[in-house]
Amino acid sequence: MKEIFQIENSHWFNKLYDYKVTREAYFELESQLNNKFILSIEGPRRVGKTVLMQQLINNLIMAKVKPIDILYHSFDNYSQNPITVILEYEKLRGQSLREGKVYLFLDELQKVKDWQTYVKTIYDNYPTIKLVISGSSLRQSKKESLAGRVIEFFITPLSFKEYLLFSGKENMFGIEINDLLISEYNIYLFRQYPDLAIDKSIDTKVYIGNMIKKIIFEDSGKFVESIDKDLMHRIFNIIIRNPGQIIEYTDLAKDLGTNRKIVSNYIEFLVSSSLVRKIYNYSNNPRKIETRARKLYPFCTTLIKYVDIDPDMSKVIETDVAFQTNSEFFWHDRNEEIDFILSANKKIAIEVKYKHTIDNKDVKTFSSQNIEKFKLKKKYLIIRENSNLLYNNNEIISIPYYILWKTKL
Repeated sequence: MKEIFQIENSHWFNKLYDYKVTREAYFELESQLNNKFILSIEGPRRVGKTVLMQQLINNLIMAKVKPIDILYHSFDNYSQNPITVILEYEKLRGQSLREGKVYLFLDELQKVKDWQTYVKTIYDNYPTIKLVISGSSLRQSKKESLAGRVIEFFITPLSFKEYLLFSGKENMFGIEINDLLISEYNIYLFRQYPDLAIDKSIDTKVYIGNMIKKIIFEDSGKFVESIDKDLMHRIFNIIIRNPGQIIEYTDLAKDLGTNRKIVSNYIEFLVSSSLVRKIYNYSNNPRKIETRARKLYPFCTTLIKYVDIDPDMSKVIETDVAFQTNSEFFWHDRNEEIDFILSANKKIAIEVKYKHTIDNKDVKTFSSQNIEKFKLKKKYLIIRENSNLLYNNNEIISIPYYILWKTKL
């Protein structure tokens, strides 16, 4: 264990971690280092959670915290439980962990069975330890035992502003919208992970493929009992090939020759792993929402490259709107549909029309009697560049897809 610690903790040897670019969430994370609560950094694979931890360690070192009082340990390749880790660390430190302030960074914690029990034990019995934990699937584990003890941060793939920063193009932040910025946004749609933004030589399809296969064929067995990984992979492919489809779990189970519970469990894993986004059919009656069919999307547009190197841009933009707005709902009733309703409180409706010409029939649902009963506060239309708008509804606000990231809805 001593050798592992020495490899993982280069800051013990007066070496800071070499990361010049930070995620937007870093500064909020940094502000939480001095309180007593467990700091939980959650999110999908490859969004930079480990880097954020190492940048926080840099911050502590620069604040004159003794390097030996900071331990980083990843459970990605090691099976020891956290209690064993801290007892071994205590021996190496040569001082009780109840003496002096100690910072403990536990990475890939989802790999540890019943991790929350160990973390609770450490938190309750070592008041001088500041715990920072991270994992790609912590949301899949029950955390009731940590209620009142943990502050959670969810790290998503890159925003467009972050993408520009990681790409070394931060000079484009404030420029007027032009063909260059539009072109860069179209590149961003398929390079939303830090590695892909930094290094344009990486093939998106290969990179995403490796990530998806690791989640489905390696990670899933730790969270789903008696799993059929090939079946889960088939379900994921169905979703990714047709973003935004309305799915009835019973019908899908019948088509796949399985049962509804299995389909539901597999989709919940894909949602918790941030491979899939699930949104609900909106109703003024909260009880009806859970019983209706769901719409399923790739979590972000980059994932679409896994199955399609030349995807339908109308589906890509619809998926991107779901990602940029983090929409909770859509609305569908018989032959009428609204792509997104942001939340029950905001009641903001969004339609995506990636077309050259948009006329009254394309926006008629915005004015239907069925949708009017929801008393929408705002109505947005997401359009392509240079769309010809021929409708006559002046309540609709049109926004080109490539500036949605900087629009406050």
